Amino acid sequence: MSMKKSIWMTGLTIITACCVVGGTFHYYGIFGFRDGFRFGAGRMASADSDLDAFDAIRVDADTMDLTIETGERFFLSSQYTDTLKLEYEVKDGTLSVKERTPKRALWGGLRSEQCSMTLTIPEGTELNFMDIKIAMGNISAEKITSKDCDALTNMGNCIFKKCSFDEADIDTNMGEITIKDTYLGEAEVDNDMGAIKVEDCTFQNLDVDNAMGDTVIDADQNLDDYQIGLEAGMGEVRVNGQGEGTKYRQSGSAGKLEASTSMGSVRLSYRNEE
Repeated sequence: MSMKKSIWMTGLTIITACCVVGGTFHYYGIFGFRDGFRFGAGRMASADSDLDAFDAIRVDADTMDLTIETGERFFLSSQYTDTLKLEYEVKDGTLSVKERTPKRALWGGLRSEQCSMTLTIPEGTELNFMDIKIAMGNISAEKITSKDCDALTNMGNCIFKKCSFDEADIDTNMGEITIKDTYLGEAEVDNDMGAIKVEDCTFQNLDVDNAMGDTVIDADQNLDDYQIGLEAGMGEVRVNGQGEGTKYRQSGSAGKLEASTSMGSVRLSYRNEE
């Protein structure tokens, strides 16, 4: 092998090795230049705190699995990677939570940050509003009463059980939305990719829009006098077990239900008048 070719092969080998090692560091986040060099995933930190009473919740997070539940007192509990920046306070009756991931760093960039948080409020508390925006993570609430609920996750699931909202706007761009045994009042439910399940729920007016995924609505009320519009672009519509093609229309004045999916099926069931 000539000297020139040997040098060329050596250089190519070095470049390939650097690409493999650098790609590994980037993917696994093994080597980050933040407060000095770090090896491996960040350590886990925790926050557990009693909170002053509040009647509103505002959450703005990059990465978080959030659970809101009832208990004996106002309380916050969280476990998170210590590279995350987590802030919270109660001011003027509103609990504000803000969480940010670190900026991309040399070699490591963003590693496998994690954050889980549980908010506890005393049973019987009625909130004025919940405003929740999470870029990546799940939102879960059970036995929560709020005049207004605005919940958005770009990538994650939304789960609401035994809740009551006068108004609700529940959205996810990629994930599943499950709402069970809940009063939704005036509500909009939107999903870009994933199933929507509304089970054993009641509502006054409900608008459900799904771009890609099946939509199932099981109303725990009679809808005979509701204005109903259902449409499945690539799928079928079924009402109380009966096939209706791709569209279904019903006139009424007691309330309104609209549900559509571009790719998937729409299935509606409700209680018949006894």
